[in-house]
Amino acid sequence: MKALPLASARLKLCFAAAVLVIVIAGGCSRAFYRRQADTDVYSLYAEKRAEEAYVIPQLPGIQVDPRSRFFDPSPDDCPELPIPEPTLYGYSLPPLATGDPYVAPGTMETLSDEPESEMIESSEAPEGDSGEELFPPVVTPEELPEELNQPETDLASFETPANDLDSEIERKVAERRQATELASGEHFATLLTQFANEASGAEAAAEEGDVEAGDQASIGMQRDDEEDGNLRIVPIPPEFWDKLPESCLRRMMEFDSARQEYQRTYRNEAAGRIESLRSDAPRLTLPMIAELSTFNNRALQTQKETLYRVALSLTAQRYEYLLRPVRRGNGTGTTYQYFRSDSTSQTGVTVPTGVSVSRTTATAGQFLSSFANDVVLTFNGPQGFSANIASELLINFQQTIFQRDIVFESLTQSERNVIYAARDYIRFQRTLFVSLAERYYRLLLTYRQIEISSLDYFSNLRAFLQGRAEYLQAGRIPRVQVDQFEQNALSSSSSLVRDCNNLETSLDRLKLDVGLPPEMALNLNLEELETLTASDSLTVTRQLVTRTRRSLLDAEGAQLSDRNAAVNGAIVLIRRLEETLQARREIQGTSEPTEAELQTPRLTAKLRLLEARLQSDALKQDRDRLLKADTAPATAFYRTVDLVDSLMLQVQRALNYDAIVSEENSGIIGEEAAQLNVDSRTVDATYETLDQLVLSWKTAEANQNFDEFDDLVDAINRLLAASEELAASHVDRLVPRDPKELDSEIQATISESIGLVDQVETSDLGGLDPVDVETDQAMLLALYQRLDLANQRGDLADARRQIKLAADNLRSILDLNVTHRLFTNRNIINNFESSADGSNTRLSFSLDTPLNRRLERNTYRVALIDYNRTRRALIEQEDNIKFAIREDLRQLRLRRNQFEISVARAALAYERVVSTRLQLQLSVGNVVARDFLEAQQAFTSALNSVASDHISFILERIALFLDTESIRLNEYGYWDETRDDRVVLPAVPDFYDMNPNPYGRLPACLKYSDEIRQNH
Repeated sequence: MKALPLASARLKLCFAAAVLVIVIAGGCSRAFYRRQADTDVYSLYAEKRAEEAYVIPQLPGIQVDPRSRFFDPSPDDCPELPIPEPTLYGYSLPPLATGDPYVAPGTMETLSDEPESEMIESSEAPEGDSGEELFPPVVTPEELPEELNQPETDLASFETPANDLDSEIERKVAERRQATELASGEHFATLLTQFANEASGAEAAAEEGDVEAGDQASIGMQRDDEEDGNLRIVPIPPEFWDKLPESCLRRMMEFDSARQEYQRTYRNEAAGRIESLRSDAPRLTLPMIAELSTFNNRALQTQKETLYRVALSLTAQRYEYLLRPVRRGNGTGTTYQYFRSDSTSQTGVTVPTGVSVSRTTATAGQFLSSFANDVVLTFNGPQGFSANIASELLINFQQTIFQRDIVFESLTQSERNVIYAARDYIRFQRTLFVSLAERYYRLLLTYRQIEISSLDYFSNLRAFLQGRAEYLQAGRIPRVQVDQFEQNALSSSSSLVRDCNNLETSLDRLKLDVGLPPEMALNLNLEELETLTASDSLTVTRQLVTRTRRSLLDAEGAQLSDRNAAVNGAIVLIRRLEETLQARREIQGTSEPTEAELQTPRLTAKLRLLEARLQSDALKQDRDRLLKADTAPATAFYRTVDLVDSLMLQVQRALNYDAIVSEENSGIIGEEAAQLNVDSRTVDATYETLDQLVLSWKTAEANQNFDEFDDLVDAINRLLAASEELAASHVDRLVPRDPKELDSEIQATISESIGLVDQVETSDLGGLDPVDVETDQAMLLALYQRLDLANQRGDLADARRQIKLAADNLRSILDLNVTHRLFTNRNIINNFESSADGSNTRLSFSLDTPLNRRLERNTYRVALIDYNRTRRALIEQEDNIKFAIREDLRQLRLRRNQFEISVARAALAYERVVSTRLQLQLSVGNVVARDFLEAQQAFTSALNSVASDHISFILERIALFLDTESIRLNEYGYWDETRDDRVVLPAVPDFYDMNPNPYGRLPACLKYSDEIRQNH
């Protein structure tokens, strides 16, 4: 009964032994080894990071992000080969933490869908194309508008006698010049995005019209159309749109200015056409691009894997210093043998078993212990059954005396390589971000160039169409000027298409840099470009304010020799100040107007009133001069019409000024509003009477009823007397009649305008911040923080250590060896058993004398050379870093200076375009088409330079922070201070805080030589 439990126990033991053999034979799973490797690497890297005072980054995982393009969903330990057939469009952008690339762009702003006949935009100045200059490309003189088929006379004077034609042209030029001065105050931000429409100045006039209409709505006044004539912007003919490639049109539709032009051309069909042209591709910002690169950039993934592999290699080196089984020879086996000779046969089984462990000690000794057991069984030998069991335990220790550091070198270099690889990784990640930022901002610049090229094309095309129309109208301009306009329009078209093509190429390169397939449709979010453009617009507008203020101060110093020019300049100054303040509010994101903005409407109204008074006084003097001479009745009549018109303009502006002042004080109360409405109706009635008298004169003139002329002259004189009385009651209390007092009032108003500009602080927004960086501090910061320089220092320490290792090889090789051997041998023959046990201890040393060290000598000499070469490389690296910092600062200061020059060029070129276009239209002086084209080319070049210099400044700033190792990326690979234009470097840290181990750190547990320890 007792045999059953014993048999059961033996059975269980055999079963357990069989399971153990199967497990050992099969080994652990692949996943176990993979996870074990990851655990060792992460544990080891955390230790190294703590040794370096956490100045190196955390270990990035090498597991591919599931959002990545090269993510493999198959099992990690048994991956499947991909489908060999190539595919297109197999990857789409995943959700991103930094934003949604599929968010639809902002609401598209288009023009009103009113009928074309009502599509009117008001303009303050004929600085560009007037409403009568834009026509389809193919017209005949019969198809031209009636006014262009008439002789070039002053339309306001109707039938002006020939002897008064010169004075009429002079007056017309003077009025157009004044209007041009006003127009130069047009919102420059609008100009930058829509200077093709600068001819009409529609945007600025429309805005001002809305403001003034709001001011006058309560008193029922109408905006004075004489001041801001309504001019229609004629659309670009469809055939010119059709000539542009569709890919180019898609890029142009990103900009509101181009969409507005498209709207003018296609009217009701425009919305659908624009919607079909606008790209629905994902729109990326720089943070999105940086995040995409963190899991899609192939080179970055390779860097992660390089760092992991270096750390993995260190785990193997450290394992050598642990008591470990040897890699091969730990196991057992069974050999069955059958032997037959003549009539005898023999059967036997051999079972050899062995296991060994080894370790490298802290003194560079090699410890080895092995156990071997051989079992030989013979079943039918000559002596029957026999068995031989032999066992041996070997313990061996070998110690080198003079070459300990050589033994440690593999571990030493592996330890240091982990730090080097970590620095290389973070440096690569920062460099990758900088390269992506440069690609991104260059793309923004290309987008900006497309917008500028589009508007340049529209402007030159309109100039060509105008020139062609004027040429067809009895040759008003030479054919050569028409050809010049056409040539410039073709050049603009070529430049536009080239910019679009460059954009597509740059986008594809960006995709490759990020790691996206080139065929993927991609676009950029242009909000940052809009911010940059708004900042540039503000800067240029401020430059215009400065130029106008300087001109006013010059005029003030000249004692107002030209009062009209001074007043017009003050109006332009206030207008530009308003635009500057408005642009600042847009950049700041505030809606409340500043105190300075609240003062500008009153000043503008006062200056306009002064302007109207001066114009009226000039017209009165001209009329009085003509009446003293023998003047034709028509001339006298129309001069009186002009004077009445100017007086009513004074009254209108006086009422507007009163309304603004009342609103500033306490608001317009009921009695004041009622009186203003009465006065407004009086002005309207005067205008109606004036229109009736002009119509009656034209009718009498057409019917040759010359007897009615005297009655009409008397009527217009009575209307003049009433107008003068009305003007005296409303204007004289605001503007003195005495010339000296008027000069004083003008002087005071202009001084107030200049003072308001001086009070406004305009240096906080717009423009580029000064580069107030101490060069020496920046160089020290870079020398303290640069990771590649830290690696170079480590290389120098490695080269120095190689000198010691090479010198050790020049010495004798003295090794001590201790071996202790225990053995036993047991024989069983039939029932007879014998055994033999014993041990063996051996102590030895070996000496290899340095009689032949020629190769070692050469190696030592090379090590000395390599050390000096590495030292020179370190000095060169430091010098290159210093040079890079100095050059970065020089380039930053140069870019800022060039930006200021480009801003001044843009402001000057803008005024030049306005002036040459007007002179060309009025045929004043020797201005020809080439002058206008050169002015427009200078303006386009200046706009491109402003954008290019601004973006170059941003990139130079990023490069400076990279060269000083001051960029700190967030978890998505983006630098949060990218959009901060300030050039403020961090303080120079303590050198040993940034470099806790300047020449590296040696493992503390190993017994290095004193020379090695002293150099680390």
